[in-house]
This record gives sequence, C-alpha cells and structure tokens, in this order.
Amino acid sequence: MEVISIGQDGNKFDREYFHICQDSGMKNVIQNLVPTESRPERVGPRITAMRETLAMSKSQLADSIGLDRSTMTKVEKGEAGLDIRHGIAIAEFYGFGLDYTYRGDLSDVPEKHRQMLLVNLVTYKAT
Repeated sequence: MEVISIGQDGNKFDREYFHICQDSGMKNVIQNLVPTESRPERVGPRITAMRETLAMSKSQLADSIGLDRSTMTKVEKGEAGLDIRHGIAIAEFYGFGLDYTYRGDLSDVPEKHRQMLLVNLVTYKAT
C-alpha cells in the first residue's frame, strides 16, 4: 500500500524531497525551518541582557514568568529554547516584545531600557 499525502495547495507530497529530509535527519530540517535569530543560542544572550537591564536575578525572572530556574539557566546559555508562552509573559510583564526576544528587534524594547540594553547586549555577546 502506498501512502499519498496532499498538501494544502492540493499538490501531492514530493516523495523525493521527503527522502532527502529523512536522510539528512530531522534536526537538519528543523534547523533550516527555524530562522537563525530565533535559535536558542541567539535568544539566550538576549534574555540575559534583558534580565541584567532590569537588574533581576535569574530566579526572580524565572519565578515571575512561571519558568523553572534550571530551565532559565539553560535558556540563557542557549542550551534550551524559550517557550512562546514564557516569551509572551516577558512581553506582558516587562514590555520586551516577542520581536525583541525572538528576532532581536530593538524597536520592540521599551525606550527607557534601550541604552542600557545595548550595553548588556554587547557584554553578553548577543549581537
């Protein structure tokens, strides 16, 4: 029995592309789908710079957004991704929007924090 998949555009699933993806491994496919700026190794230093700008400890920030403290450490080191619900909590509580967190867009940062944040971004090599 042959499995056929139809895409949203109505076209049949490209078997050749599927095998290429399967052979190169799912991790490579995911790496190609996730924009570079949204990868954990880029988001982590931004979170650290933001936390330092707000003069907060890791545990204070983690507790305020409902994140386990050990996970916060992994996020800041770039070893784990920041779940979108925690990114939303940061945006709601501190005003650092999702575009800053996941794309590095400084226009999504409260103006009163931008200058200090820039210093911290350089310090934590988040540029």
